[in-house]
Amino acid sequence: MKTDDFLNKIDVPAGLESRLEILIDRLDKEEMQSKRKAKQVRLWAGGIAASIVALISVGLYINSSDKMNISNASQTATINDPEVAYREAERALVLVSQNFNKGLAQLAMVSDEIEKTNNTLDKTFKTLKR
Repeated sequence: MKTDDFLNKIDVPAGLESRLEILIDRLDKEEMQSKRKAKQVRLWAGGIAASIVALISVGLYINSSDKMNISNASQTATINDPEVAYREAERALVLVSQNFNKGLAQLAMVSDEIEKTNNTLDKTFKTLKR
């Protein structure tokens, strides 16, 4: 028996096709509505997140500008005593020198590591060329 013959012998209830069409259309409409709602929720959440980031940025900017005004005010103070001014300048230069020397020491360590890595790579490439 062929498939077409088998399908022709099955009794299909009256109106089944139209009910299936209505059901499929309703399910499709519900799916589209849920997708639309999900998109709206994502947009809403994104808007709230962007607003929070903007508020935090403005707050940080205002806070940092206040600190800059305070630090600028303290930098304008003058030292009238030459001995005190000399000691302060010397202290500042020593601090700069110490930090500079720390940076040089770190650069020397990095330079040594780079040299070791380059030597290892050179040996590897020479081995691969053979």
